[in-house]
Amino acid sequence: MRSELHDINRQAHLRTMHPSGLDWPEQVPADELDFLSRVAFDAPGHSAEAVVYLAKELAQLAEIERHVSTVMTHVMAEVQADPRPLGDGFELQHALSCFAAEELQHASMFYRHVRLLSGRDFKCPDNRFRERVAVYHGDDSPYVKLSALCCSAYIGESIITVFERRLRALDPKRTFFFTQVLHAHGLDEARHVKFDHFLFDHVVPALSRQERRRMREILERTEALNTEMARRVEAHARATFGLDYTAQNLGHETQLRLSRAFRGLMLDGEIVRKVDDGMSEADRRLVREFCHAETIHGPG
Repeated sequence: MRSELHDINRQAHLRTMHPSGLDWPEQVPADELDFLSRVAFDAPGHSAEAVVYLAKELAQLAEIERHVSTVMTHVMAEVQADPRPLGDGFELQHALSCFAAEELQHASMFYRHVRLLSGRDFKCPDNRFRERVAVYHGDDSPYVKLSALCCSAYIGESIITVFERRLRALDPKRTFFFTQVLHAHGLDEARHVKFDHFLFDHVVPALSRQERRRMREILERTEALNTEMARRVEAHARATFGLDYTAQNLGHETQLRLSRAFRGLMLDGEIVRKVDDGMSEADRRLVREFCHAETIHGPG
């Protein structure tokens, strides 16, 4: 089991890209703005709304990734005192270190891209960060906390992977900068998803019934706080830009529908389910139509 965990990050130093490795433009050119309209609205003529939508979503993602990095660092320290054999050796510490460091870089990359897109320093004035971190400060096992954290993160990771696949289909040569950003993000995200799946296969099933109950309580509280944070970011975006970016927005509609479906796979029932195993046929059809792929995290 530890060798399987090590294999996930064996090539992490090669399959990654630091935000400084991207060729950041000074401003978004007109042809890219038209591309962003097609990404979000599946039609030209909505560049302004697409910019607000993507700035809002990336700012929100940056908040979540910073939270994941912080909590994972706490968990990494607590694993040292837990006697379970998975914590022996270096493999788990290495996996958590890679995950936490990469999430912090993603937060930096997305915040920088938000500023590029919006042309301003767009920050949510009340991100509830302390409350979101405090959920993980109890006496629960670090494996309970880690499982809850990764179940919550997996929902967003699956959504952003759907968008990465959409951009891959619309811009296969990665001509546009937004495609390059999501490609760089996806190099690390693929490993994070493999780590999540490792937890779903090996760690969550080994938790006691009481531990699984606590995992779900922490997960539900995390999701509630993330939802509240998302509402605050949305309100801030509307107040800042004065635009309704949701009307006729295919990306927004798809995101909401898949978010509900993926959250259900994490919260409904006794076990957590991988998205490619648990999606309904209607959701599979939606994924095919939106990003021209048969799976989210699998091949194709």
